[in-house]
Amino acid sequence: MSRIRAARLNKIAVAFNEAAKAPRRLCNSSGSEHSPDDLSDLVNSFFERDCEVETDDGKIHQEEEEEQDDSDDGYWSDFEYKMKHVLQSLLSNKAHDEIEEEDVKQQIRTEAELACGVIGDMLSEDFKRQLMSHLRDKGFDAGLCKSRWEKLGSQIAGNYEYVDVNVNGSRYIVEVNLAGEFEIARPTTSYASLLEALPPIFVGKLKELKKIVKLMCKAMRVSIKNRDMHMPPWRRSGYMKSKWFGHYRRTLNELPARNPTHAGPAKRPVGFEAIPTISFHCRDNFASKAGLKVGYLAAAFNETN
Repeated sequence: MSRIRAARLNKIAVAFNEAAKAPRRLCNSSGSEHSPDDLSDLVNSFFERDCEVETDDGKIHQEEEEEQDDSDDGYWSDFEYKMKHVLQSLLSNKAHDEIEEEDVKQQIRTEAELACGVIGDMLSEDFKRQLMSHLRDKGFDAGLCKSRWEKLGSQIAGNYEYVDVNVNGSRYIVEVNLAGEFEIARPTTSYASLLEALPPIFVGKLKELKKIVKLMCKAMRVSIKNRDMHMPPWRRSGYMKSKWFGHYRRTLNELPARNPTHAGPAKRPVGFEAIPTISFHCRDNFASKAGLKVGYLAAAFNETN
């Protein structure tokens, strides 16, 4: 199975090389040596093909010797380099975006940046809920989406929260520190550069996020393969995609639901006066006065006598 998937990876690498060698027009807007058409070819060739290299046990195995050559390290580095151009194209290519749509993204992004400054600790448990509340206060139809998935085969169970905003029938995903979701141990230099290319605050439609997640998952596998490491279950493609693209529940509550076992004291109904509580410690009082430890029945007999 791994050899079949490796063959697919070789095909995608060839597609990258062919696109890179094609005649190109220089584009000064992004500082890249690829023209918009060339980048479009790279993007299309990348997503039209699969380049799985992960085996069923989660280990990124080295290919057999006959499938490698002496320039293996350079081969993988070149592949990672081209993936960075694809990612930059996804993030910066606005030719297909309507002007109004791009304005909406910028408005959401600006308010999200302000919210980060007000909230402060982005690692706090309720940060995303506070972010959602801030956006709603500014007039956006924002919600807190909670996804949850069960264990399926080698994929472990998990849950995730993210913020979305609905504008004129379009749904935008808002992610602060998207790069943090793809961090791995000992990343290659090329993969680290991909993480740095991700924006501090991502605002985009679901289809845009899907392409980014797919690319980053592939790049992650290449990086881990280069380091000859094991693929963590929480970084496998299925787990990562379940965060944003599975079933979810959307809430608008600014406060989390109260847990009945941790509920505070019940509030007194409005309109009723509180009556002072009187405690009767009959047994203790009687015993203390009599100097004896007797029961209530004995006390009653003593009183009748």
